[in-house]
Amino acid sequence: MNNTFNLTRFGRLFVKHTVEHYKSYLMSLAVLIGVMILGGSFLVYMIEVPIDRGFQSAIFAMILFLAGTIFTSTIFAGYGDRKKAISLLTLPASHFEKYLVAWLYSFLIFAIVYSAGFYLIALLAISVKHFPGHPSEIINILHWPVCGMFVLYAFLHSVAFLGAIFFDKLHFIKTAFLFFISLTLLIIINKILLDSLIGQKMDTPVPFGNVRLRLSGQAAEISLTNLQDNWLILIISVLALIFWAAAYYRLKEKQV
Repeated sequence: MNNTFNLTRFGRLFVKHTVEHYKSYLMSLAVLIGVMILGGSFLVYMIEVPIDRGFQSAIFAMILFLAGTIFTSTIFAGYGDRKKAISLLTLPASHFEKYLVAWLYSFLIFAIVYSAGFYLIALLAISVKHFPGHPSEIINILHWPVCGMFVLYAFLHSVAFLGAIFFDKLHFIKTAFLFFISLTLLIIINKILLDSLIGQKMDTPVPFGNVRLRLSGQAAEISLTNLQDNWLILIISVLALIFWAAAYYRLKEKQV
């Protein structure tokens, strides 16, 4: 029998995880759906203009990033409790199978369930209030730039996934703190390097974003558009893979 991955053993582990956690997962889903329904109802009531695809995409991304990372940060919570950790570590399954179950639930299954729920609620919200002369619009999660949000979510998930197994307690708070500290340092270093490279002060640049500077009192912006976007997607994807791999090796280090 393969010690790394066995389909039958993995299937049993997946079923076991589902049976043990489905109640808490369903309760979490109910809370998320309830928040989206209340928020959608409030927006429909308050906004007197059609909710276009751009606004829907922004709301979709914000909830996805926040709810997804919070959920992911709890996926390895059992390893932070010594009694639960012993039973988890002594399960007759490989580290990769345990890792894969957690990854599937926190990334793939969550993304599918959330997207379906958001789509249905958005469809209901825009159908409640009609605006003559303005046809209803609904986001398409399979088209760019909405599908591009899943690339960024993959990166944020990988960070939260690593933090979930790296820390024993307060996973989300500790991971978020380190993430924003690292992001701030990256922005500062990026500005220092660009200032020295171009030879003059610039507006605070976002890493891998457009370069903004002033020439003879006039604002100028340097953008590489498609090439820049392609590099950004590649870098984010590579970083996500690195953090996912780091989470796996961190899980392998766990001992009874």
